[in-house]
Parts: sequence; structure tokens; C-alpha cells
Amino acid sequence: MAVITISRELGSNGDLIADMLCERLGYRRVDKAIVMQIAQEAGVDVETILQKERDVTQRARLVSGEMTSLYRKQASAFEKKAALDDQTYAQVVQETLERFAREDNVIIVGRGGQMVLSAWPKALHVRLYAPPEVRVRRLMEREQLTQAEAERRIEQSDEQKRQYIRYWHNNADWRNSKYYHLSIDTARFSAETVVQMIILAARDIDGLTAC
Repeated sequence: MAVITISRELGSNGDLIADMLCERLGYRRVDKAIVMQIAQEAGVDVETILQKERDVTQRARLVSGEMTSLYRKQASAFEKKAALDDQTYAQVVQETLERFAREDNVIIVGRGGQMVLSAWPKALHVRLYAPPEVRVRRLMEREQLTQAEAERRIEQSDEQKRQYIRYWHNNADWRNSKYYHLSIDTARFSAETVVQMIILAARDIDGLTAC
């Protein structure tokens, strides 16, 4: 079936929907694995990748501390480099995402998958969003945050995504609908309905590309 990329706003239920899709389709979710693969391809450790992304977004890290701790426990067989230039980073991100896409049956979450695989014939690019008040409420309930804390987290997350796509993809606006085949307001539909919409679209793409 089609490769699915998901760009999601914090508080849009994007992770829940991605996991549900994987369960229904038997797909592999690719997000944390990307960081490790990028590091291996570039010949650097994970912290160097994280630092490169922090430098770009000028915000908090794009990858959680839990992930960093996980990867640090894994032995690195490659030589660690002290720095990673922009050209190398962009190249290995593209090659890594394309490698996962060639495996088929994957859902790529984040890392600009909708941009890198924009011309990929069997890719379905999905954006998941919701109104600010819904996102705040969901985050407050899920993370036990105050309204102010939830609003701050969402603002920081949005800015990280904006800066990341803008920097690596020629000032592109990550919310522009032209980069997606589906843009779904998850406040208007249940997670189950959203999953069914994406599955139907993915199957349609498969049918068209098979012709």
C-alpha cells in the first residue's frame, strides 16, 4: 500500500491516529528510528543530530530527552563527528526517508516527510490539526498541565515545526495545504473516522498507481 506521511500539531491526536493506522494496516511507524538511522548514515552520534536541529529551530529539542537517553544506551560502531554541516544533514534525511519509503508499509511521522517525499508516486501526505482551544484542552487532560503550561507547550511546538520546515525546505509554510493530500480537523471527527478516511485514501492511491 501507499507510504503515509503524517504532519501533526501537538494536541491534534496525531500520535494516537498514527498508532491506530499501524495497527489496522500492519504498518511500521517510523519516527524515533529516523534519528538513529540519520546518525548512522552521517557517521555521527545522536546528540550531534539533536544539536543540529536545536540550532535550526532555536528552541527546545525536537526529540524528547527520553529518546536521547534510549539512543545513548546503544553502542555506536561508527566514528563520532563533532559537527554536522547542513548539506550532509539534508542529504542523509532525504536518503533515510526514501529508504524507509522503499520498504513500503510505513507511516513516517514528522521530519518533513511530506516535503522530502513530495514527488513519491505512492505517498499519501496527511496533515492533522485542530483549533487551539481543543489542542490546549487535550494537552491539559493528557499531561495534567495548567492552561498556561499547555498553551506554552503548543506555541513552542508550533514554532519548532515552522522553523524546521522553513529552514530545510526553502521557506515553505508547514501548514500550507498544497503540501498535503488530506488536511483533517481532528476536532470534527473521531479518531476512528480519521483513521478510516486515511485508509480509504491510501487504498485509492494504490489503485491509481497500479493502473
